[in-house]
Amino acid sequence: MNIFPSKQEKDTLLTQLNLLGARRVFVEFRGGGDDGQVEGVYYKDKHDEMQDIPTDMMSWTKMTYGTQAPETKSTSLVDVLEDLCYRALDQTGLDWYNNEGGQGQLVIDFTDTPTSIMLNVGINTMTTDDHDYDLNEMEEE
Repeated sequence: MNIFPSKQEKDTLLTQLNLLGARRVFVEFRGGGDDGQVEGVYYKDKHDEMQDIPTDMMSWTKMTYGTQAPETKSTSLVDVLEDLCYRALDQTGLDWYNNEGGQGQLVIDFTDTPTSIMLNVGINTMTTDDHDYDLNEMEEE
């Protein structure tokens, strides 16, 4: 699964996040009904404290749909990480946003060698336990 537009963009993103002092980067998402979205983007520093992603910019080729031509432009790190998460979710083919929905997170872990990038997805399902009673027989008791 290749979720990066190019090796150069991957290297640039990981370098920028590493320079922030990020030990782990989290992109959290949630969906249900017929909608889903990223709900949070943050990182944990060397003290394991949560930090907001700064407004730094980088050159990024956004994901496109249909006949749209790819466009590379200056994009905030938060938007880059959201786009990366949507790319990964799109490639899984999992239906994390319809019906009972789902949730999860994309995690970039700089404590692993080499840096690991994991997508954790939980799909919610509804279960039904059926119980049948013959009420005629119950009246006779």
